[in-house]
Amino acid sequence: MACSEGTMIEFILIACLQDTPEECRTESRLLSDMTLIQCMTSSQFLVADWGKNHPEWQIQKHRCRVFQADRAEI
Repeated sequence: MACSEGTMIEFILIACLQDTPEECRTESRLLSDMTLIQCMTSSQFLVADWGKNHPEWQIQKHRCRVFQADRAEI
């Protein structure tokens, strides 16, 4: 999918508490300075950065996509 100038890329991850794995949350971060491909190739660093700042959470999955304000959660 080609991205036009001004397109926002959304990085999404789902994380669950390590001590209470049934308690999960979805985190979303808008990236105005990356293309979709750059987000995909940088995602391991984005995951590591988030995990470093939230050590009590375990990341279950993550993804990059073109942001659409009217879209539902993953």
